[in-house]
Amino acid sequence: MIIDAHAHLGIDLVFEEVRTEAEMMAMMDANKVDASILQGMFGHIYLDEIQDNHNRIANLAKQNPKRIFGMITMTPYLHEADFYNEAKRCVKELGFVAMKLHPMAFACSPLNVRAEMMWKICDELGIPIMVHTGAGVPLSLPSSVITRCKQFPHVPCVLAHSGMVIYADETFLALRECPNVYMETSWTMPQHIIHAVKTFGAERVLFAADEITNVATEIGKYNSLPISDSDREQCLWRTANTVFRLGF
Repeated sequence: MIIDAHAHLGIDLVFEEVRTEAEMMAMMDANKVDASILQGMFGHIYLDEIQDNHNRIANLAKQNPKRIFGMITMTPYLHEADFYNEAKRCVKELGFVAMKLHPMAFACSPLNVRAEMMWKICDELGIPIMVHTGAGVPLSLPSSVITRCKQFPHVPCVLAHSGMVIYADETFLALRECPNVYMETSWTMPQHIIHAVKTFGAERVLFAADEITNVATEIGKYNSLPISDSDREQCLWRTANTVFRLGF
């Protein structure tokens, strides 16, 4: 089984990308991906556009039960009441399983007070938070989540891209400091995955691809790792299943 913990749908105004429902499902079928956690694209600052993006993911999930799950994606600079109400709607009505903080796209460090708001809402709603790391430093330094992860020990925090190679040591620092931190391995070097599995356990490591064109490469990377079959299985789907409470 394979769960892609980091995928996107829609029109991105920051990185100028477009990903469609048909492309997503075709990619999953071609690469035998059993489930994907979809988040919206970035740059949308109006509540109605954000809600449309969330509804689009929810509609695809309804058409593909247990294959598509949603992740809340919206700027933390909305009015706080609007942000809270939309997050609650996504979880309680649409069945979304997590929230995304992209420090570079949102111009919001995990240390920002608006990021604290996000962690508080995740704590209340009982969902994990995924934080982009790597490109966009210093806002996107993996170590910047440590304060929030200690402040909210019951909120799992998934480090997207694990620092994008150059900041891998910062990811390992966060893993050492906070038992509620997890390593998402898209755009990550194989040796860093091996080190994490051996040092922190496969229960702290989870597969993701981020880009549709990157899925086959990321799967091939895992298939080539000199780790046990049980650890490979843990990384490919069991960790995500546990962290995001997917029910497989």
